[in-house]
Amino acid sequence: MNETSSALTASDWLERISQLALRHGVHLSTLQQKDGRDLELLFASAALAFPAGTLFSERDANKILERFLASAGVMVSTDHVELRRWMIDTGFLQRSDYGTDYRRGTIPDWLADSAQQLDFERIAKAVAQSRSANEAQRETRRQAWLASQIEVTEDGDQATIEESADETYMRLALDQAHNAWALSEVPVGAVVVKDKKVLATGFNHPIGNADPTAHAEIRAMRAAAQLLGNYRLTDCELYVTLEPCAMCAGAMQHARIKRLIYGAADPKTGACGSVIDLFAEPRLNHHTTVRAGVLADESRRLLSSFFVERRELKRQCSLPPDADEGE
Repeated sequence: MNETSSALTASDWLERISQLALRHGVHLSTLQQKDGRDLELLFASAALAFPAGTLFSERDANKILERFLASAGVMVSTDHVELRRWMIDTGFLQRSDYGTDYRRGTIPDWLADSAQQLDFERIAKAVAQSRSANEAQRETRRQAWLASQIEVTEDGDQATIEESADETYMRLALDQAHNAWALSEVPVGAVVVKDKKVLATGFNHPIGNADPTAHAEIRAMRAAAQLLGNYRLTDCELYVTLEPCAMCAGAMQHARIKRLIYGAADPKTGACGSVIDLFAEPRLNHHTTVRAGVLADESRRLLSSFFVERRELKRQCSLPPDADEGE
C-alpha cells in the first residue's frame, strides 16, 4: 500500500477515523480505490484490538473483529470473515501455518509510532463521540425543518388545501434529505403519498450503498411498491426535493405515478424541463402530472449549504479530492 506515506500523529489518527465513522455502508474495495491510507488506518485500528504478542483462536479472533465492526468499524459494509481475510492478505493480521491461531500483524511505518500511544478503547470512544455529535447535529437540523412544517387543514378552497398539503409533504421530503446529508450524501429526499397517507420515504444513498440507482425517488418507490405488493403505483403522488433525473423520471412513468411534485430545478440533469422533459413526451403511454418549485428556495439552500460544507472538508483534506459530488 502506501509505503511512502508521512507519519500520522495519534491525534490525527483519532480525528481521521472519527471522520470516516460518519460515513455509512462503505465497502473495503471503495476505500482501497479512493484512498489506501484510509484502508490502512481502518485495518490498523482493528489490529489494535488484538493485544500484541497474544495468540487467539479463530473463534476469539472472530469475536474481536465483530466487536470492532460494531464500534470503531461501524461505517464499513462487511462482515468479520471478509475483514479477517483482507487483514491477513495485507499483513495486519497474521495466521499460523496450521490456520488455527491469529495474532496482530505488522503496523505500517507511517502509523507505527502512533500505534504505541493508542489502544482500541480510545479509538472506539472517539468514534462513538463523533457519531453521537453528528447525530445531535442531524436531529437539530431535522427539528428546525419540522418546526416550520405547515399543518394541512380543511379550511379554504381546494387549491389552497392542495398547496398546503404539497408543502407539508415536501417538508417531510426535506427531512429525508437531511438523512442523506448525515451520511455525507447529496441531500435529496422523497416521499410517496396515496390517499393523503405517507406510504414510503427515501433519501439519496448511492455512495454508501455502492448503487448508482439508489436515488431518493427510486428508494421511496421501491419501498412503496413492496408495501402495496405491486410495482404499479397508480394514484400515488411522489414528492422530491430536487428535479428528477432521466432514470428516476423513467421509473415514475413505468410505475404509473399519478402526480410528481418537486422542489428545486436541476439544470445539469433535470428531466422535467431543465435539460429534457420526459413527462411531456407525447409518444409515451403514461403522462404524470408535474408541479414544480414547491419549497424550491428551501431545497436550494439545503443543497448549497451541503456543497459549501463539502468544499470546506476537501480544503481541510477531510475528504479525498475526487469525492463524488453528484446525486
